[in-house]
Amino acid sequence: MSIAKHTSVLFDESATSEDGDHYGRTVINRTLYFVDQADVRVIFRWHEPLYRFPISDTLSMRYAAVQLRLGELATQEEVSQSFGHSVATQRRWEKRFQEQGIEGLEKRKSSGRPRTVPATSDSVLRKWFAQGITNTEMARRLAVSDGAIHRALARLGLRRRPPARPGLLWPDADTETPSAEQLPEGELQADEQKGEETKNRKKRTEASRLQTNAGTDDEVRCRSSSEADGKPGFGRPESLSETLATLAGEGFTIDRDPDNRVGDRGLACLGQLDDAVPLFGDRPCLRQAGVLLAIPLLVNSGLLDVFSKVYHSLGPSFYGLRTTVVVLFVSSLLRIKRPEHFKEYNPRELGHIVGLDRAPEVKTVRRKVTELAARKQARELMQAAAQCRIDKAPDRVAFLYVDGHVQEYHGGYALAKAKKSQSQVAKPAATSNWVHDADGEPLLVVTSEMNEGLTQVLEPILKDVKKLVGERRPTVIFDRGGYSPKLFARLVDLGFDVMTYRKGKTSPWPESHFMEDEFTINGWAYGYIVADRKRVKVGRLRPKRKKRSRALGPEFFWMREVRVLRPDGHQTAILTTRTDLATAEVPYRQFNRWRQENFFKYMDAEFELDSLLEYGVQDVADGTDRPNPARRPIKAELSKARAVVQGLQAQLGDAVGSKGRSNQRTIHGFKIAHAKLRAELAEAEANVLRLAAQLNELPKRVAADDLKTLTTEKKLIADTIKMTAYQVETELVALIRDHYCRTDDEGRTLLHAAFQSTARVEVRGEELYVELAPQSSPHRSEAIRTLCEKLNALRTKFPGTCLRLNFAIQPHEPLTKPLGECQEF
Repeated sequence: MSIAKHTSVLFDESATSEDGDHYGRTVINRTLYFVDQADVRVIFRWHEPLYRFPISDTLSMRYAAVQLRLGELATQEEVSQSFGHSVATQRRWEKRFQEQGIEGLEKRKSSGRPRTVPATSDSVLRKWFAQGITNTEMARRLAVSDGAIHRALARLGLRRRPPARPGLLWPDADTETPSAEQLPEGELQADEQKGEETKNRKKRTEASRLQTNAGTDDEVRCRSSSEADGKPGFGRPESLSETLATLAGEGFTIDRDPDNRVGDRGLACLGQLDDAVPLFGDRPCLRQAGVLLAIPLLVNSGLLDVFSKVYHSLGPSFYGLRTTVVVLFVSSLLRIKRPEHFKEYNPRELGHIVGLDRAPEVKTVRRKVTELAARKQARELMQAAAQCRIDKAPDRVAFLYVDGHVQEYHGGYALAKAKKSQSQVAKPAATSNWVHDADGEPLLVVTSEMNEGLTQVLEPILKDVKKLVGERRPTVIFDRGGYSPKLFARLVDLGFDVMTYRKGKTSPWPESHFMEDEFTINGWAYGYIVADRKRVKVGRLRPKRKKRSRALGPEFFWMREVRVLRPDGHQTAILTTRTDLATAEVPYRQFNRWRQENFFKYMDAEFELDSLLEYGVQDVADGTDRPNPARRPIKAELSKARAVVQGLQAQLGDAVGSKGRSNQRTIHGFKIAHAKLRAELAEAEANVLRLAAQLNELPKRVAADDLKTLTTEKKLIADTIKMTAYQVETELVALIRDHYCRTDDEGRTLLHAAFQSTARVEVRGEELYVELAPQSSPHRSEAIRTLCEKLNALRTKFPGTCLRLNFAIQPHEPLTKPLGECQEF
């Protein structure tokens, strides 16, 4: 292994200033000294540079120390004293270098316990040092020994100033520290035996002046403890708990090994950590790390800010609020559909993806979601997420699609029944009503206790939506389940326009009224054969009165009707209150409602939208009623009795109109001949009257005290995260649309493969570098490469860190070499 590959010890003379040999020098012996400037150390011999390397480069520093000794330029004592290590360490470095070469100088993992003060506390030590806090006080606050603080300060290059002489005031922060030339004459004039000591004292004084003037991020200036305590905002915590509590708001970690977070877990157990800071390590082959491609858009979506705004914190814990949300979001994209599925994955590999030593397991995920659900703020969370999305793209709410989704229940509790469109049998179920924006993206979901129809829940839902959209006037689009002219009138008064299919039988329009029309949007053209009538009567709003009165309002509700002629001759009638839309745009917007059905199908297959996160139920709200179940069997009997009556009447009618010779020449004779049939008919009619009277005696609706309803808090939390995951997928698909010709057919499939891809993860300074493995074909890899470039332009930092995400993908290597590169046999 070459030295040049690991060190930069050869000095570039052009990079050194002329006065570098006499500015801030540290003397090694009579001929050697070094200067530390701008985080770079330069070693001189008789004013000639020998070595130059960054101070942070430990390997180069050790190599220079060994070469000075082996080159007989300095003794072991001189090198160890100036470089700040022991003679035994110097001797051990020399032995390893002679046996193993440059590799022997590489830092090895310590076999003992970790050092008491980790590097993550360096910024805290600098602050306290600048405030003039003593080593003893620092040790008490961090619960370590004085020696540990002394070694940590020495490692940071922080040295105490010598105490002020009697009669002299301590210099202020803005007062320049006296240089070595300004010290008393007696201290500089020493004999040759004390020359080294004088030079060392001069070096320490000069270095202290440079450290004070240069400063760090927090201006390392020495102040007395009393001065720091006298300034506002400089509190002195009385214990380790108060110190950690002060730092908890900024996010901190006392661990430095990404694979061992025992320190932060201990702080969480002590109640001093609200959330673990992501700590990444170099992973040459991390499975499923491709899911990090979604993190920039997760940050841009504002979901983390919404959770923080609504729930604030989960309290002291290692898996805090931010970590829990990120883990649930990532697991959704990796198709970990339920908490129970976490046990099927390696927790360490999942944890490494999000900067943890291990991901939470099943019971931890359940507990975190339960803690959030216990606060009863899921509905507020859903509305806050919708408001955030509306604020970023107000045009999305120009058209809103509303539809109900039935989630069947197979448990043992008594729930209200509902019927899915795919089945004609009503089963116990829970209904959720979804609101989608103009692009078909989910915006809001509201649960229904008793599975009410769309006509009953539409108005309350839109009242909540109105709070989100403000003064805007959206157009609400729904199917025939919400058809009600009186409801249309109330929605218009509420500030919405309406669009839906016409319900009921209608007479066909002449085909001569239809003409071809086209609507173009986003580069796509949609053609229809349509006919338009600007004003048609939809339904009656109030009973007919003989005297007209304006105080009663309009008698009928009028809307615009657009019909689409199908190839089979069927006419689809669409009603709307929007008179400003183009004729072809009306069917486009109405037919676009099928995006909701596609969304439900996709989400159920990919995210298990209908899965239960909990099996708990709760009582329905007080005053809730439901259809009387006692009326159902009577209705069935009444329907059968009426069918019997109709059958007997049909037989009697057939006898009257039968052809051929009749033996009953008079009506009296007819009655006599069909007396038995007439008796059966009379009995059947009496049975119908009896059942109808019995049905009228029963109330139509009764209290629903015997029914339960599913708890919805956990489901709303999960739905919010799944909705965001779907939206992020959609945005990623849009980013690759211009670079992948099969985006409409395979765009999401390509993303799924990219999410599952193995990647190399490295920490490069303030950058988290993620390099994905090549995809199955070159054109797919090229699409992901373009996606990486667009995500890099966002310059997003991983949540909870200062690491900026930088994505790349390995080039796709051909399976065979070109013909010209083949070897000749």
